[in-house]
Amino acid sequence: MKSMTGFGRASADYSDFSITIDVSSVNKKGLEVYVSVLRDWLPMERMINAELKKFFSRGKFNISVSVDFKRGAEDLFASGDSIAEALNVLKNLCLKNGAVYTPETSTVLEINRMLCENTSQTKTDWQDAWELVCPVFVSACENLDKMRELEGEQLKVDLQQRIQTIQTLVDNAQQVAKDTPQNYKEQLLQRIATLGLEIDCNDERLLKEVCFFADKCDVAEEITRLNSHTKQFLQILNSTEAVGRKLDFLCQEIGREINTTASKANNIELTKITLDLKNELERIREQVQNIE
Repeated sequence: MKSMTGFGRASADYSDFSITIDVSSVNKKGLEVYVSVLRDWLPMERMINAELKKFFSRGKFNISVSVDFKRGAEDLFASGDSIAEALNVLKNLCLKNGAVYTPETSTVLEINRMLCENTSQTKTDWQDAWELVCPVFVSACENLDKMRELEGEQLKVDLQQRIQTIQTLVDNAQQVAKDTPQNYKEQLLQRIATLGLEIDCNDERLLKEVCFFADKCDVAEEITRLNSHTKQFLQILNSTEAVGRKLDFLCQEIGREINTTASKANNIELTKITLDLKNELERIREQVQNIE
């Protein structure tokens, strides 16, 4: 079982550039991917998405590909023609807008820097670069996967404890519900005695009333289904597949049975138990939302 929250990073140093890739994820019902990459490498986004799907099925992912191009002595200066052309464009813009055109050394150096950076970033084709980027991206995904798996194990322990609490509460509800008809009969006889009425405890009318009440507040079916759901929940927790959706569905079913039990509750003790069940289930639901 894996969490949908995590972070993975990987780096590599090549002859033309060094690269660092960060991959982070948070919970999401489906698969949502955002990629930040060099403009000239945008076609690589499709390859990144395809590779990511080999590792993950759910979550919101943010992928950052940071590249630092290496420049030799020949890359430190742009050609004189390129700088002259850029200065001429700047001059025309100044004249057109009525600004004073007085280029300084700092202006020439800034134009040179921009031209050199642009040249460096476009000299590596994205298809050639992908052969180098891919193994780094895979390493980042593996690191993210390890973190998601580690957090998933922690979530598993917490959910096992909480589902055991649910099971204990269900057992208590079963016992309380079992005693409810007898308690109702005793209370009914007590009221009759208080009113000074004489009636046999085996009177047919009394027995019918108790039977009607017992049928109305019977939660045996709900208890049986709750027991079944909690067992399934524990079994799914030990699965090696993505289980988030299954657990979310089971939470809905458990919630439905708890609500039905609460609607049939005819004593304060059972009502309190159903409230505790709802509170514990809500905590489980919050955790399940983070599971892949």
